[in-house]
Amino acid sequence: MMSIGVFGGFSAGEGEQYRTAARELGTLIGQGGHRLVYGGGRGGLMGEVAAATLAAGGTALGVIPEFLVARDRIAHTPIHPVVHTPDLFERKRIMIAESDCFVALPGGYGTLDEVLDVVAMRALGVLSAPLVLLDIDGAWQGFLTVTGDLRSRGFIRRDPGFQLADTAAAAFTHLASLHPVS
Repeated sequence: MMSIGVFGGFSAGEGEQYRTAARELGTLIGQGGHRLVYGGGRGGLMGEVAAATLAAGGTALGVIPEFLVARDRIAHTPIHPVVHTPDLFERKRIMIAESDCFVALPGGYGTLDEVLDVVAMRALGVLSAPLVLLDIDGAWQGFLTVTGDLRSRGFIRRDPGFQLADTAAAAFTHLASLHPVS
């Protein structure tokens, strides 16, 4: 069993393809008997991946800062553990510590922040967990342009420490090959 940290938008984005990819990823996590570690929200892509994971028989650990609980309007008892944190920094720390590997769906500033933390930790050698960016409809291409430019200017010296996949199945297959189940 892997604990798979999934970063993704609190919003679902414009277009059904993002929700579809989140549901496909969650279904694969659940069918494999893996644990999802995610941002704890019920909305957006993170809510889609969590619902699909649980529906497919997987387990989940949600990690959400108190200030987002009110915004997400969680008015029910979750059917999986949810850790409430005082802030976003503690949320990331717990999510990273609880995950064996990561998949990043498209998202906004928070998703970028989480991805960059994992990439930086990998580059510094303090984290070895694999990271796959799920590049639905080219959503991560701008990020690749920025990091490629920084690399060409000499600011990034090491491999970026992530892989790209264009489908949930490809992302999951890549993670499984990098993090074999014992």
